[in-house]
Amino acid sequence: MSGALSGFHGGASPDPPSASAVEGIAESGAGVRAGVWVCATIIASVVACFAPALHAEFVDWDDSSNLVENPYYRGLSPAHLRWMFTTMHGGHYQPLSWVTFALDYHIWGMQPHGYHLTNVILHTANALLVYGLALALLPRTTAAPAGGRGIARPFAAGVAALCFAIHPLRVESVAWVTERRDVLSAFFLLLTVLAYLRMARARPSPSWRTWYALALGCYILSLLSKAWGMTLPVVLLILDAYPLRRLAAGRDEVRRALLEKLPFLALAGMTMVLAVLAQRPAVGMRTLAEHGVAARAVQASYGLMFYLWKTLLPIRLSPLYLLDADFQPAGPRYLACALAVLAMTAVLVRIRRRWPWALAAWACYVVVLSPVLGFLQTGPQLVADRYSYLACLPWAIVAGAAVCHIPSSGRPVWVGVIGVALVALSVQTFRQVQVWTDTATLWEHVLRLDPANYVANVNRAAVQIARGDLNGAVAAYDLALRANPQLAIAYRGRAFARHQRGDLRGAIADYTSALQLEPEAAAYRNRGVARQALGDLNGALADYTASLQLNADDPQAYNNRGWLRRQGGDVSGAISDFERALEVAPPEWPYRAQTEDNLREARVLAPAGP
Repeated sequence: MSGALSGFHGGASPDPPSASAVEGIAESGAGVRAGVWVCATIIASVVACFAPALHAEFVDWDDSSNLVENPYYRGLSPAHLRWMFTTMHGGHYQPLSWVTFALDYHIWGMQPHGYHLTNVILHTANALLVYGLALALLPRTTAAPAGGRGIARPFAAGVAALCFAIHPLRVESVAWVTERRDVLSAFFLLLTVLAYLRMARARPSPSWRTWYALALGCYILSLLSKAWGMTLPVVLLILDAYPLRRLAAGRDEVRRALLEKLPFLALAGMTMVLAVLAQRPAVGMRTLAEHGVAARAVQASYGLMFYLWKTLLPIRLSPLYLLDADFQPAGPRYLACALAVLAMTAVLVRIRRRWPWALAAWACYVVVLSPVLGFLQTGPQLVADRYSYLACLPWAIVAGAAVCHIPSSGRPVWVGVIGVALVALSVQTFRQVQVWTDTATLWEHVLRLDPANYVANVNRAAVQIARGDLNGAVAAYDLALRANPQLAIAYRGRAFARHQRGDLRGAIADYTSALQLEPEAAAYRNRGVARQALGDLNGALADYTASLQLNADDPQAYNNRGWLRRQGGDVSGAISDFERALEVAPPEWPYRAQTEDNLREARVLAPAGP
């Protein structure tokens, strides 16, 4: 295995890659035919594994806010494009991803299967690009340790591509429509790396500049899809060290390699600023006081070991692994992970001369994962399957390299083992895709794995309210609040369910608890409605006013306050509120006619002028 990724060799100047994605397999006609069959197998395998996604719905887990309830991406007019390239909707800057959603809308309208189809197509394309990347990195000569030739490169590269593409950890990025940004940014990032390797092969020919420009262009497109690739300059430096060995090829080559990274670094720096601005505290960024440096370092160690473990044993995968509300960095599992990371790093550094591929793979893995390991903690998740989409790619390449070095004597047995392993992965992936069929299925799956998951209970309650199961919704909110008593959204949801059941006093109590944790205009307005129904008109009037102080464009709050003012004899105030409600209300507002009637009646009651 010492030459596991030996497509590049040391020397006074780096030798070219053994093959490139652009050229494919050019060793022989047999190689071309083998490549065609391998690519066909990859396509068929990916489509078969992810076929259930084509029958899935949008899920109420960001799909609603990003797509179902969001009209701003539905077109390619200048106004739509302006929104796409200036918004940070949902905590991400992803204009190119919005453009692809606009194209989906143009073709499919709001039919979710079309959006899922685009995700599957992009993931299939990524699988083929990984195949090309494996061909570029795997050795041309595959002499096995036991003598003779190892397994053919197209087969080994195909195994690497399948280990990447049909692994259950990929499901979240593909089956969740919102995560289009993952597969799209990965597509351009893989093209970037392939173009960079082709550039290294082209030197000193003048054509290297073309490949360098192509790499930069693809990198820009990747960053416009998602900020995921901000760590790429470091990954390219790792590739320069091994397998390209450019950093050991003399001072001039080192200087050239560093200078090449400057435009990539500039683009990455700008993207990093945008990413931090997008993930502002309003979308859940935790401060160091809430989640200290030591806690974040331990969390990062846990993440590094989590994805490795799930790569080897992808069971009990969940759309949401919660960060413990009372996160204890000194807990046994977290300390064990921290010690394991330190030990692995120390060992790989120690054996770097014998097995440089191992340290290179580990370094790429750590670097790609670093932005999502919790150092800038946002949201409630401890880890997430989607974060592994590109980060675990080095291990797929290593798996392909290992296949290259299977001894001839044991080839039939090992081919059988590889086949069984890939079938097992595909079956598990097929099942995991079905978790994303619809919102109810998604959250029921999460709760089977973690019944105390408060986010899942809140979302299940929303499904139950939509079905009319108010008692079930209240029970789910109870479970969520038992796990996290500081969850304002659960108090608001339970208040709504209680109000619908006729428990006005319970609803008022819950709205009050929610407002103590998180002042919100809608909660004030809804508490005002409950108070008004109980006859507490002064309390209701105060709530409507507080609501409008937080949201001055809420027509319902104006209408409700206007009605109370008219009842209290403040006719001029009522007229003002009714007029303002009609001014800020959209044309399709369902209470427009009622408010117009209220305004006419108030004007009749208004005293005549002098």
